[in-house]
Amino acid sequence: MLAVFKRGVVFTIFVALMYMVNPALLYGSEDSLKEVMEGYESPQKLFMPQEKEHNATHSINHSPQAKSPSSKGISPRDMKLPKLPDWIYSTAIIESSFNDGSFKKGLGTLLKNGFYITSSEVIYNGTITPTKIYAKMQDDFNANMMCVAQLSIKAIDLDSGLALLKVAKYVDSYCQMRPIKSYYQDRIYKHFGVNVFASSVGIKPQTEAYYPYLDDEFVFIQQSLKLTKFATYYDFDRRVEQVYGFEMERDSYEEFTYGRAFYDKNGVFLGIMSRAGVGYLPVFINRNVIQDFLCDVQDKEIINEEFVRNACKKLGSKRERFFTDMKGRTSFY
Repeated sequence: MLAVFKRGVVFTIFVALMYMVNPALLYGSEDSLKEVMEGYESPQKLFMPQEKEHNATHSINHSPQAKSPSSKGISPRDMKLPKLPDWIYSTAIIESSFNDGSFKKGLGTLLKNGFYITSSEVIYNGTITPTKIYAKMQDDFNANMMCVAQLSIKAIDLDSGLALLKVAKYVDSYCQMRPIKSYYQDRIYKHFGVNVFASSVGIKPQTEAYYPYLDDEFVFIQQSLKLTKFATYYDFDRRVEQVYGFEMERDSYEEFTYGRAFYDKNGVFLGIMSRAGVGYLPVFINRNVIQDFLCDVQDKEIINEEFVRNACKKLGSKRERFFTDMKGRTSFY
């Protein structure tokens, strides 16, 4: 019995000495821990998208020199803007500055003969004429607004509220003078001039009229409104009530109200926003008034444009006359 007790004491002392020499024996080894954790999925791994995990592994296992064809840069020629009506690119922001320090902004429309039609309100300030007038437009390749020309006044008619401008100098995108047209300017003048003589048919109430609107990113987008109520004046010479456009709701007044052009659903020119001499508020000026204005300028040989001359000749007896009983507040330059 005593011998057994001695052997037990010796064994206990031996085991204690072994643990003192190697304490790791009290715990599981790393190998045993790996065996226990084999096949275990961490919560983070369980919720990771398998595609991302695969892509991450794929990117690690491949050298950075190996590039896929899709990683090549996109050529500007392949970048296309959303399709917009052509008349969006015929629209110009007209900025006029005067020698008294004041300035005005409005819209203008590039015509088929290279002139610009706008409201007299944009370039007239009492008896003061602008010192500089610039036109800014956007190209169908580039939505950014760019300076395209410095303009000069060709004719102003305060009765009809219209003004005709012509290119005085070509400028770069920052309105600095350049000797010739740029590629983009040449494209605009060749492809986006509006034919205001495309139709002379009278415009009926409830016509849906589309127009350019400057959005928050300072680019033109398409908006529309309905033309409802005729704008008229009394012609004392002919003793008739003459329709010359449509009245506009006040909520249609915006920063660039004057000079804004309107089109039908097919892109045919309808008229522009201005203020005629017979009123005090912005109104829609009918295309027939604009046609009469251009024909009058051509008749007086202020311009000598074959396109305008032929268009006026084609109108013939269909040409309507407006504001003929006024004092003729038309100025030519």
